[in-house]
Amino acid sequence: MIVKALLAAFLLLAGLGGTSFAADIRKGATVQVKANALWFEDTGKLARWQRMKKKSDAATLAKLEQSMLRAREAWQFVNAQTVKVLDFDARTGRVRVEMTGEGRMQGTQWVVDEGTVE
Repeated sequence: MIVKALLAAFLLLAGLGGTSFAADIRKGATVQVKANALWFEDTGKLARWQRMKKKSDAATLAKLEQSMLRAREAWQFVNAQTVKVLDFDARTGRVRVEMTGEGRMQGTQWVVDEGTVE
């Protein structure tokens, strides 16, 4: 009986832990984009990366990412960055953000994958 109760509690917590925190991403919120995340100026390029992320192996994805970074189709910042959420499309997992940190990038707008937002 106790084992069943513990199992039920575990499954409930596992289910909650597996839910996306995308619901926490809301317009106007100040959030962090993780260090080394890919940032895109163009939603089409982000969409391409998202498709490849879903269907490619790690080596192929890494090769695509390096190619995108070299061609300046994507950008990467070594440290986490503070941003303001301008828009979030839960269906596509794309978040449009504006950089709020001090410096020359302040005020620039980007699109990032929802998995990079914390």
